[in-house]
Amino acid sequence: MSAYIKLATLEYPRHEGDIRLEYPEILESQTGDTFPCPDTYALVQWVDEPSYNIETQLAYELAPVNNNGTWFMVWAVRDLTQEEIDARNPQPSQQQYLSQQGSVPNVIG
Repeated sequence: MSAYIKLATLEYPRHEGDIRLEYPEILESQTGDTFPCPDTYALVQWVDEPSYNIETQLAYELAPVNNNGTWFMVWAVRDLTQEEIDARNPQPSQQQYLSQQGSVPNVIG
C-alpha cells in the first residue's frame, strides 16, 4: 500500500482513500494501476525496515524526509528497556504453572 505526505501540513501517512475524500473528482486511471496524485501530496518511497535484534531492540518509523524532491521513509532503532523485555517474556506465576501441569479445571456444565 502506498503512503503519501500532504505537502502543506506534512501530515503523514495519508493514503489514496484520504486523498480521494479531499479530492472526490479524482478518478481511477483506465488501467487501474496508477493513482493520479494531486500536486498537494507526494508519494513517500518505501524503505525496508533495518536489521535489528528483535529480542533487545525496537524499530519504528519516523517522519519521512525529502531528498532532492523525493520523499523517503525513515526508520529508527532503539534498545528496549529491561521492563519492556520482561513484558515481552513474562514468567508464568506458580498458579499458571500448576494449571499447565494437567490438573483438571473446575468447570460446571
